[in-house]
Amino acid sequence: MSTPQKDSITYMKSIDGIRAIAIIAVFVYHISPSALKGGFTGVDVFFILSGFLITSILLNDFRGGSFSFKEFYLRRIQRLLPNVIVMVLATQILWTIFLPPSSASQTGWQGFWTLLNGSNFYVWLNLGGYWGSSAEFAPFTHTWSLGIEEQFYLIYPCLLLVLFRLQPTRIKFWLFTGIVISFLSCLYGSYEKPDLTFYLLPTRIWELLLGSIIAVYRSRLGVADIQSSKLQDGTRKIMGWTGMLMICGSFLLISNKYAFPGWVSLFPTIGTVLLILSVVEVETQLSTWLASPLMVRIGKLSYSLYLWHWPLIVLGKIEANLLGIPKSVGALAGGVASIFFAWVSYEMIEQPLRNRGPGRTTRMWIILAGFLLVLSSSYFVASRSRVADPSSLFEKPAYSGELYDAGWVPKTDFSYSARFYDVELAPEDNCVKNSWRTGGIIRSYSSGQPKIVVVGSSHAMMHSKLIDSICQKSGISVSYLCIAAQSVFYDARPSLRLPTEQEVKEFYDTRRKFIQEWRPDAIIVIDRWDLTAHSPDEFEKKLRSFLGEFSPLAGRVFFVSQVPVHVRDNQVNLRELVNFRIKNQKTLPQLYPDSRDGLRGQLSKRAESLMTDFKNFQVLRVDSLFYKKDGSILYSSGRDFLYLDNDHLTDAGSELARPIFEQAIKEACSAGKGK
Repeated sequence: MSTPQKDSITYMKSIDGIRAIAIIAVFVYHISPSALKGGFTGVDVFFILSGFLITSILLNDFRGGSFSFKEFYLRRIQRLLPNVIVMVLATQILWTIFLPPSSASQTGWQGFWTLLNGSNFYVWLNLGGYWGSSAEFAPFTHTWSLGIEEQFYLIYPCLLLVLFRLQPTRIKFWLFTGIVISFLSCLYGSYEKPDLTFYLLPTRIWELLLGSIIAVYRSRLGVADIQSSKLQDGTRKIMGWTGMLMICGSFLLISNKYAFPGWVSLFPTIGTVLLILSVVEVETQLSTWLASPLMVRIGKLSYSLYLWHWPLIVLGKIEANLLGIPKSVGALAGGVASIFFAWVSYEMIEQPLRNRGPGRTTRMWIILAGFLLVLSSSYFVASRSRVADPSSLFEKPAYSGELYDAGWVPKTDFSYSARFYDVELAPEDNCVKNSWRTGGIIRSYSSGQPKIVVVGSSHAMMHSKLIDSICQKSGISVSYLCIAAQSVFYDARPSLRLPTEQEVKEFYDTRRKFIQEWRPDAIIVIDRWDLTAHSPDEFEKKLRSFLGEFSPLAGRVFFVSQVPVHVRDNQVNLRELVNFRIKNQKTLPQLYPDSRDGLRGQLSKRAESLMTDFKNFQVLRVDSLFYKKDGSILYSSGRDFLYLDNDHLTDAGSELARPIFEQAIKEACSAGKGK
């Protein structure tokens, strides 16, 4: 996202216009993904532009004999670092003032690696997929793309200089070879290692190199040749509007449902190549529009706006959740605020400190001092000990749900996570990868096949320890066919644990096969029901279909209602938040259900209405245990903290439902023995 210096290469206003299109798309997408579902591909447009501009600068310096590694990197430092330093510092201050300590602590490590140009590695290793909840609420997630560009700047000048001196006539050949190798790796990795492929340079460098090839083409022709080339008039116009259509089509049509980058990334990248070729050094209707004062102004602000928009949007969403108002309102407020911050930072930080005239040495010392100061402060913030419950109001929460995931359970360190850092998690040593293929996680407490089968998502996993203890005490064998983020109802969407549509289909087919073979006394179905359908009618249709398939295969089918979901953000440590609020309120704060609470009640009633059609079907109203008389949520009982996050229970929380599950299992197994 760098901007060329006017004394390095000919300044092209239309390039700023293309940059404006990209930042507008990213900005809108981050405020409201549904409004422009492919807006994230604006980053791919930036990659092409960066490769084009940096190669143009390098070739200009190579041919003029003025290239210096020292000068090149000093320019990069002056151009990129000052705004990053101020953004990281301001974000840490805002997080410290407005959010609980653990949230502020997270910004420390993220900011630390952002300053060291390793943000993409940090995000990949610690936050997971770009569309995951952890990445969504991390204030520096967006700097992954800066990490890729800065790593490219680190290695590319040396490689290009070697080619320029040793094989000047074959530069395009070697660039094209690099593009092919990287793109093929990208295609493979988008399906096999999607997070790694998304975040790391080797599988993204082909985009930057595409821009580089345009620069080589342009530099070999020269300005006069380009203006008189065969790409004039009609052909150039077709190329330009085709490129614009491909870019805008990507913003509108591509979504996170595709394996991205993958083959679909060709649309925004090839579109950008065509657009650049059609407007560079030539005046057309399209280039005139791109070079208009408004588009140029937005383009010049694009780097600053890219830096500032995401942390302020995230802060807005988190604060909105804490206040119980829609996240969209907070995101919009954060986006508007970021425009002001970006403009101030551009005028007062970016522009003054990038000046290469008199006083440059002083400016470099200021940048270095700021860098060391903020790097040190980031490390200090990251290293602070986090105490969720400084007053020791509650026992340390425990959660054993991961032990009952029949999918692939990664060996994950949750210490970085705000919501899990203070939770006692069960060891994963006994977890088996893809145990669903062999009947799930089976606990044999008696001879014969499982008499109880638990199916569902992480909401089933959170009750599984309780169910396990009941079955163990009663000598009843049980199987857990639960997979996190996988609906009870057939859902063809891949997930972390079932990464392909084929595996998803195999899971549902295998689940049915084992239940049909076992004919258990009871199937217990548990899910986050408010995410399984868009309306009560759709939910009833899906549940009726499920019961039509499985109720003939079991003695009983138990539907477990969903516990209340509180309005607080899922990335805020709830126990810490309660302590944070107690400081001001001097009493335990009230937490209320979110706006979908009415829907959850309707879904439970729809489920109960099916009990007349399916005589062996019963609804277990576990949700009623977690409402107080005033409608607020029961999130603690004595010294026990009942909620893990905004919608999952701790082991202690699930324990409240013991009488309900004991009675249901007892009745099902007694009826089974009488058959």
